[in-house]
Amino acid sequence: MADRLPALSFFFPAYDEEDNVAAMVEHALATLPRFADDFEILVVDDGSHDRTGEIADALAAAHERVRVIHHGRNRGYGGAIRTGLRSATKPYVFYTDGDRQFDLADLARMIPALEGVDVVVGYRLVRRDPFRRLLVACIYNRMIRLLFAGGWRDVDCAYKLFRREVFDRVPLERVRSNGAFFSPELLITLRAAHVRMREVGVSHYARTLGQPKGAPPKVILRAIRDLLRLRLRLWGVPGFG
Repeated sequence: MADRLPALSFFFPAYDEEDNVAAMVEHALATLPRFADDFEILVVDDGSHDRTGEIADALAAAHERVRVIHHGRNRGYGGAIRTGLRSATKPYVFYTDGDRQFDLADLARMIPALEGVDVVVGYRLVRRDPFRRLLVACIYNRMIRLLFAGGWRDVDCAYKLFRREVFDRVPLERVRSNGAFFSPELLITLRAAHVRMREVGVSHYARTLGQPKGAPPKVILRAIRDLLRLRLRLWGVPGFG
């Protein structure tokens, strides 16, 4: 596959990311022309309490390629990703997080990997997170491999590229979680539907501004609850036990 796409929707969720949202959009505006002539940038403001939405609206007013989608209340990480996927209008859809821990230039690794598959899933070559988050992620990934007959190197990596028509074949309604388990459930659901996927390593950087959102105990417990519910739903499905 060529190293450019005909058209690309890029989005990122933003919850209380006033320190990062402008830099994320500016990075996207500077980087995405390398990969697509036609592209849009969607900011999903997930009910932020700070100036995230205000800053995003100003960016959209200044740049025609930028759109903002506001949630009146916080819907959770999965709810924000769901909105981004549903709101994308281009034939290829890419997302990452709004905390600037990933480099959009790594799309240079992702686009060629789309040859012959429908989804390219990033994994962090070296994960730059505090020890506690690394430990939780290690246990979580092992649970998914055990319960779902294999898995991915980095199931929660927020760096994924899709052919949008995948969601015509596998409607997002099949993915029920709106929390931290959304990304694993999405991949597991796509695999159950025989969607072709490939993994590619990407760079990862430590967060420098704002507060991490993903590791409070209640978030982890909800993710485990959703994981077990999915395991029960897939009982008896070929390939899942």
